[in-house]
Amino acid sequence: MKLVKITLIFGLFAMLNACKRDDSLNVENLSAVSNETTWASESTADLFLNDIYGTLPDLYNGVFDPIENWSDNSMCGFNWTTTANAMRTLNTLTPTAELGINWNGPGGQWMYWNNLYRNIRKTNIYITNVADAPALSQAYKDKRLGEAYFFRAFNYHYLWMLYGGIPLISKPDNTATDADVNHPRASFDDTYKFIIADLDAAIKTLPTNNGNSGHGRITLGAALTLKSWVELFYASKQNNPSNDLSRWAAAAADAKKVMALGYSLYPKYDELFLQTGNNNNEGILYREYLAVIKGSNVIGYQGPQSIGSTVLSWGGMNPTQDLVDDYAMANGLGINESGSGYDPANPNASREPRFYKSIVCDGSTFAGQIYNTYTGKFNGVSANQTIDLSDANDNTNTGYSMRKKLDTTVNIFQSGASGQNYYFFRYAEVLLNYAEAQNEAAGPDASVYAALDLIRNRAGIPTISAVYPGLSQDQMRTVIRKERRVELAFEDKRYWDLIRWKIAEVNLNRTEHAMLVDASGSTKTYKIINAPRGQRTFDASKNYLLPIPQSAISQNKLLVQNPGY
Repeated sequence: MKLVKITLIFGLFAMLNACKRDDSLNVENLSAVSNETTWASESTADLFLNDIYGTLPDLYNGVFDPIENWSDNSMCGFNWTTTANAMRTLNTLTPTAELGINWNGPGGQWMYWNNLYRNIRKTNIYITNVADAPALSQAYKDKRLGEAYFFRAFNYHYLWMLYGGIPLISKPDNTATDADVNHPRASFDDTYKFIIADLDAAIKTLPTNNGNSGHGRITLGAALTLKSWVELFYASKQNNPSNDLSRWAAAAADAKKVMALGYSLYPKYDELFLQTGNNNNEGILYREYLAVIKGSNVIGYQGPQSIGSTVLSWGGMNPTQDLVDDYAMANGLGINESGSGYDPANPNASREPRFYKSIVCDGSTFAGQIYNTYTGKFNGVSANQTIDLSDANDNTNTGYSMRKKLDTTVNIFQSGASGQNYYFFRYAEVLLNYAEAQNEAAGPDASVYAALDLIRNRAGIPTISAVYPGLSQDQMRTVIRKERRVELAFEDKRYWDLIRWKIAEVNLNRTEHAMLVDASGSTKTYKIINAPRGQRTFDASKNYLLPIPQSAISQNKLLVQNPGY
């Protein structure tokens, strides 16, 4: 009866649901059922595949210090854990402190070496057995193996971005019979080719649209988008020092294929990330949540710590001044550009709409209350969220808090109260991928402008064509990187961009900045300061790849550590 109930749950929540993991569905328990039973019908084989779907990371639960905080976009405000922002001092990482993090809950530790390889083993078991199962139709095999190849590539691509060349395992090891289960590392290039081969296998059979009966299952768009992203990572400066233009062209071509599949931008940027915007035509790969029943606590982890006596969150994601400065003005110009109208004495005025939909700043309204971070008194009134200059509490340490993705109508003290989806890929990113790759491959042609203009039109500001006509390739590169940073802020993308662009040695090797607002009488003054606990360290000789965990080195005699660790 348990398996029947889980089958019904899968039909209701589909593949990318927010179901918390049930140990009765792990590979070991499923493997307790004989192979003859597991692979004897589509329904039992699907139960195994459903468990693979369940490995898609749950990044809205149990992740206290998100990947975004690895980058220069945000900082964790927690003062009660020594591991908060540990990835901010990358030069101190050792093989015995995997990723330097201490995550708990269903979303924690998903990117650990052993966990990703455990997911890969599950897909290998499924692929091997389904391919050889005489009871399963070829139509079923074509349909489902594409999904499994996608998941294997998805897990391998994270290992590849983190560690470089890695052991490539395409069949399930049997420790009882295999003479040697140690595997050497493949090269960086061969790992890339393996991931692309898996995605090409998936692309051959995945449907453009699964229809209502297959809602939530992997589609052609997801596989093409992941492929384009992997190609973009491979084409970028860190991994393409000779600037082979064919790599950029490949990334642009696959992004273009996604653009032909009928995706579109959801009209309301802020609503896109709330429950009211779920299941829209912009989402390509996402994990679904259902409020209260199978929801998340994202606002409790990542929003403003408190406003006055109202506790709202643990303050896990505080935007940096450097990110804030990249948001344009309402006229589409950057704050330092002539004619922008930016006023350092009133820096939050007349900014573009995405700023107000993504950032909580001094004077903002959040959850029905005014959010003030100033020191001193303004018109005789003290602030209700004073900036934490001494790391004494969980208040903002940058003068800002995150707004994007947070549903202020939910009860944060109710477990799983939030129901918005988490996007791994959405159409706006595809447009940005295309614009970047096409600009590098062929220069800033009309198609590059057109892709960026779609994003700016949705944002509600003048287009790139209107504001920046006739850009050179270098100028367009700067515009694309800034647009990408702002559009995808707080979506766990920025760290990977800094790595692939080979600018982490600059952006992650300096002190982050904060905004100190001082009030006196009826006047506020604004001063950019070094953020408390804002020092970043990055060693370019080793930190573009992370240390392979010592536990993995000890278990595999053929595994060689990355240089410098």
